[in-house]
Amino acid sequence: MVVVSSTFSQPVEGILLQTPSTKLFVNDQELGTATLYITESNVVWGGGVRPSGVAAPAISLLYPSISLHAVQRDPSPALYMVLNYELRIPELAQPATGGGDTNEDDDDEFDADDQPITQLRFVPQSEGDLQAMYSAMSQGQALHPDPTDEVDEDDPYMDGEEFDECEEQFEDAMDSSGAPAGSEEEAAARLRHLHLDRTNGTHPADEEDADISDQ
Repeated sequence: MVVVSSTFSQPVEGILLQTPSTKLFVNDQELGTATLYITESNVVWGGGVRPSGVAAPAISLLYPSISLHAVQRDPSPALYMVLNYELRIPELAQPATGGGDTNEDDDDEFDADDQPITQLRFVPQSEGDLQAMYSAMSQGQALHPDPTDEVDEDDPYMDGEEFDECEEQFEDAMDSSGAPAGSEEEAAARLRHLHLDRTNGTHPADEEDADISDQ
């Protein structure tokens, strides 16, 4: 759940980190500068002003709405987040959507590229605050694991190839399950090894026992 409000109420409980003078970019458009609060229950950005000098809206994010968070170095050091939600703010121009004729048969087709997401970049006043921001986010995310998150041995996206082209841009990355995104390739290798052992009717522990008995 994402809440955008014209009024701001400062969090007082469960604050993990408070970072003042933090700029927020929504899909690369600057919304303003405010204080970022990372708490045990949500992430709040508020109490600030837009570039024009008028009050900026307050934004509250619940952890289940955050698909990924990472430390981003390019184009500027920031705490990067991806929301599984299309955040619409009247003050910002909305991205263009596909137009033209539509076919009713397409309603049942699923295309991951067409699913609404929002990219957020929280840019602190001091780059030295980034690691603390990332750690606080990881701590908060760990308190809200995704109950539907399961590892699929046959998932073709578990090989980590999608992250290769971004490894220079993102120093750290963690998904909504609380697992470092950079460890997916290693995890996939272990899963493939375990799957191979099971198909051969053996288990790594059985092989270890066999080696001991041979001695």
